[in-house]
Amino acid sequence: MFHIPDSKTNLGANMSSNGKEVIFRLYSKNATKVILCIFEEPLGKDPVMNLVMNKIHDDIWETSVKTYALKELKEPIFYGYRLFGPNWDYDEKFEPNSNIGFITKVDNNGNRFNPNKLAYDPYSKELSHLPSDVCPNLEIFRSDDKNYLKDNAKYAPKSVFFTDNNKKAIEIVEKRPFNSEIIGEVHIKDLTYNLPLNERGTYIGAAKFAPVLKRMGFTTIEFLPLQEFDYREDGQNYWGYMTLNFFAPARHYAYNKEYGKTLDEFRKMVDIYHKNGLKICMDVVYNHTGEARIFNNDNDDACLFSYALIDNQSYYKLTNGKYYRQNSGCHNDTNSTNQGFCDMVADSVAFWAKQGVDAFRFDLAVSLMDTSKGDEANYCEHTSLCANLTYELEKRGVKVISNPAEAQEGIMLIAEPWTCGGSNSYQLGNFPNNWMEWNDVSRDTIRRAALFGSHINLYDVINIFEGTKSRFKNKYGAINYICCHDGFSLYDCNSFSRRNPDTTGGSDWEICFDNNNNEDTKENSIKKELAMLFLSKGVPMMQIGDIIMHSKEGNNNSYNLDNKINYYNYTKANMKESFENRIFEFCKNLIDFRKNNTVFSSENFNEKLVYYNEHAQLMDIKSENLKSDYGKNYLGIRVSDNNGDFFIAFSKHPHNYNFKLPHANNEKNWYILFDTSNKKHITFEPKTFFGIDYTLNPNSLVVFKEC
Repeated sequence: MFHIPDSKTNLGANMSSNGKEVIFRLYSKNATKVILCIFEEPLGKDPVMNLVMNKIHDDIWETSVKTYALKELKEPIFYGYRLFGPNWDYDEKFEPNSNIGFITKVDNNGNRFNPNKLAYDPYSKELSHLPSDVCPNLEIFRSDDKNYLKDNAKYAPKSVFFTDNNKKAIEIVEKRPFNSEIIGEVHIKDLTYNLPLNERGTYIGAAKFAPVLKRMGFTTIEFLPLQEFDYREDGQNYWGYMTLNFFAPARHYAYNKEYGKTLDEFRKMVDIYHKNGLKICMDVVYNHTGEARIFNNDNDDACLFSYALIDNQSYYKLTNGKYYRQNSGCHNDTNSTNQGFCDMVADSVAFWAKQGVDAFRFDLAVSLMDTSKGDEANYCEHTSLCANLTYELEKRGVKVISNPAEAQEGIMLIAEPWTCGGSNSYQLGNFPNNWMEWNDVSRDTIRRAALFGSHINLYDVINIFEGTKSRFKNKYGAINYICCHDGFSLYDCNSFSRRNPDTTGGSDWEICFDNNNNEDTKENSIKKELAMLFLSKGVPMMQIGDIIMHSKEGNNNSYNLDNKINYYNYTKANMKESFENRIFEFCKNLIDFRKNNTVFSSENFNEKLVYYNEHAQLMDIKSENLKSDYGKNYLGIRVSDNNGDFFIAFSKHPHNYNFKLPHANNEKNWYILFDTSNKKHITFEPKTFFGIDYTLNPNSLVVFKEC
């Protein structure tokens, strides 16, 4: 099956249906005058056209230009907007670099209109350049006394319009239940930058690597942000969580840097991934932007690129009417109560879905549950942007998966269910039922189970195996993981007891341990963590770098490092019988094991579990003692399966531990598949029969198969 991509959007610049004109539409509720500026070049030139736009309906401004008039300029076309509003009156005598019509930099309603600063279009499919390309300190974009009257139109980023004629079909991945996915998280440059490819670190480089990812066992690749961002912002913005535009793919990841080619390369990457059976998930950041910020604690000194110039109070949450609220911890919070902003989010997700994207992970998604128009947040799963997003997407022709256990057509919505500040901002398990959620409870419990067994009880362990039912109840909603981009890599989590002091802004709360620098203990800990991840209910996710034991040298916040700390090196993982290779092969086989034994991804997995103590006696898992007794160290889990049961023996005991297996069914016997403490247990073949008595090595996990 194939899909024809489409770049047309409700707003922005679009070719008319008859091809005779380009229609420009812009949302601004509070502007009083909007002027479209068209340029021949992206830098150093004044506009060749200045067109007054008309307010037509629903706070939408519109104008159009005949294509014959634009042909003289040749494609692509560069454009931006000058806007006037309540804090800066329109006067026909206004000229750039003047204060004609000026009232105040920011009024009591938070308006920051400034026609001396050119705004790029929020619906751009490409930006001509980045702010730091022309002004690393962002001075020409600021509104302080020194700069607010300086016109920046010659140097500001422009929106790029090009005719989208290259709509090659994108293959569609065959429908499958989302709970069967194996998610690999990765930064697109890290993935291939150390490889001998001309296209390393680009969309095309990532496309060439797709067959390798398939062989590793991953089925969905979750890329850190690919929407346009300034990677030099704040010194470095390597990961990309400071988005400048929600419709444009990041241009510096394109191999071909010609204007109009970036979206083509993105589509080609999607197509090749789909041809390899791989889905693509985009990490999207709608909770804040890379724009609005205050310098020197001076509310008059703000950074203005686009949204703040177009309609500051519509796009951003403001406190006391003027100041940027920032529960995101990133200078500003977007305004999830404003209809124009909500429409933009829905338009953006629909746009990327029409480019073939299969799933979306929403950064700090709790902010999109906020229904408050005041200073304090109010989170609601029933009336918020999150609640309405499925309906809004379906209005735009995009289906959303409603049940991850069914093979449905549509995209998957995934929440990071917390934000960085504000009261009640942790909302794990509270998103609408058709959303999946990153599960930090699984992260913390799995780490403790391997590194600090005395800090958890058996109820905690059962809770993880059963899909964190304490939070998700009957919902199949957990995206389980051990490590992600935030924090240590898996290797470092098991190799350091504290973060590298050179880390910029890293947290000290991480659950980590150096395993006394004992390689055997470290290997057992990592294998135990991986086994718990892939044997638990929920969708497993891991960093792709973790399967090859990538180390960041103890740095647990590498957002700002465009260097070897982040770039993957596959050499050691390919060295036979090395520590890294053993983990690599073990993890690949564990992924295959989960795929081949679908009981572990079944919707009714919990109904197939029976629990035993070390004497092969049934356990009462509803006992309150289970939650309070941290001294119990053993748990046996029988997993019923039509092709023969499995038995998981879990120990958090610091010494050897003896237990008995329950009797096998129908004259079968128990055969060992793997023991995390045994270096030779890489491939899971039921060859060895141990009867019903077994001795667990300290803090290990063993899986048996009934044959």
